[in-house]
Amino acid sequence: MFSTKLAFLFVALAALANAVLATERVAVKRDDNLPARVPYIFPAPGTDAVADTIRARRVNGTLLDLDGVLLQDEGVAAGWNDFFGVIRDNNSLPAPMRELFILRTGTLNHAAYVWLQHEPVGASVGLTLEQLREIRLTPPFGATPKTSLTPELHAALVFADFMGESVKVPQGVFDNLHKFLSDKQMVDAVATVGGYNFVSRFVVALDVDSKANVPVPIPTSL
Repeated sequence: MFSTKLAFLFVALAALANAVLATERVAVKRDDNLPARVPYIFPAPGTDAVADTIRARRVNGTLLDLDGVLLQDEGVAAGWNDFFGVIRDNNSLPAPMRELFILRTGTLNHAAYVWLQHEPVGASVGLTLEQLREIRLTPPFGATPKTSLTPELHAALVFADFMGESVKVPQGVFDNLHKFLSDKQMVDAVATVGGYNFVSRFVVALDVDSKANVPVPIPTSL
């Protein structure tokens, strides 16, 4: 009798654990599903190889509104997924620096969509609320008397400002970041900032998720 109850308890606990894990795997809503300037294309799972490849990279296999716009041209969508699959998921940068590059670039380009997608990612890899606010609120090339950023993250912020606002990066700015990064990582840094300047301009011009005229949010909590 005791063994039967114990077995039942074990099964119940296992079911509860699976339920918790399943809840954790559910994607947090990342889009408001508002219109863009062109219609979204969301092929059903299993009906489009490019869309399914993108799903494999997305949380919970859910296509974003960005993906729905890209799928207007499957060649662009496939190339984009390959390139940003490396930039976003497989580059050699420390994750907090990668997300700083993305968030700062979105800020400079007034791309609320980019910020909304990546603020929770930045927080999840260790950027604090104070750091996120500094990334969002510091004017381009602005000095923060009491920075919350580590020396390497501050060097990355200045680097992103020059790449995004001036295009030309002074040698001293380059060298200041290079002190913290290898040659390979410097290439990844340039690719990340350059790539997300592309993303920002793309989502703003096509008004993805109707966010082109929405101010970039100022974080108030994590």
